[in-house]
Amino acid sequence: MIVIIFLCLLVITISFRETGLLQSIKSGVLDIFIPVQERIFYFFSPVTGFLNTIRDYIDLRDKYLELEKENAALRKDYNENISLKIENDMLRDLLGMEIREEHETIPAKVIGFYESEWQSEITLNMGKNSGVLEGMGVINEEGLIGIVISSSNKSCNVRLLNDPGSSIGARVVSSRVLGMVEGNQDRKVYMNYVPADEEIFKGDMLVTSEFGEFLPPEILIGRIRKVSEIPGDPYLQIEVETFVDFRELEYVLIIKE
Repeated sequence: MIVIIFLCLLVITISFRETGLLQSIKSGVLDIFIPVQERIFYFFSPVTGFLNTIRDYIDLRDKYLELEKENAALRKDYNENISLKIENDMLRDLLGMEIREEHETIPAKVIGFYESEWQSEITLNMGKNSGVLEGMGVINEEGLIGIVISSSNKSCNVRLLNDPGSSIGARVVSSRVLGMVEGNQDRKVYMNYVPADEEIFKGDMLVTSEFGEFLPPEILIGRIRKVSEIPGDPYLQIEVETFVDFRELEYVLIIKE
């Protein structure tokens, strides 16, 4: 026990004193292990590099996902701002129409579009709660769109001008000739019941007549695209090009009175 204690004290003393013998031993050990250490370093360098690459990839992926999230948020804000700008611009155009000075109107948004051989209608987000009744006219800044045919509390259906069941009194602006603007199953609009002896020209403008119950007169409908005479038919065949593109409708005005 005494010998062991003595050896321990000797080792501790040598450890705290940088003797020449100890330095020699340390230097010898380093000289022996440096080649081994070098080989181990070169052996594990590819593994270390690979692990560092994985770590860098994970860090880059996290940054990429974070940037994607920020980019998506920016795109969403941009799209919302653009949509609001378009909506505001369109509503300003509608609310600035001259017809609003003479008639009370209700701004509405298109929330449905239905088209088939027998039907051409849109659905609006305004109804009886807003004062919308059957028979009221619907317009935008381009001109007449159609007539309200049914109204629930919060929505209404509008029959478009090219619906086969649509029929609206109209006048030719230049000659004041009366006729009926009607839709057809071919999705075209015609002015019917104009006598064959009337002088009607391509390009003449059409407006609503003064005989509608809810629909005011002098609302633009469209222009005459084609005039044809059919042998034996007492009326002209007049094709009308509407000013309104029904597939592009977003915001409209309902003429309340």
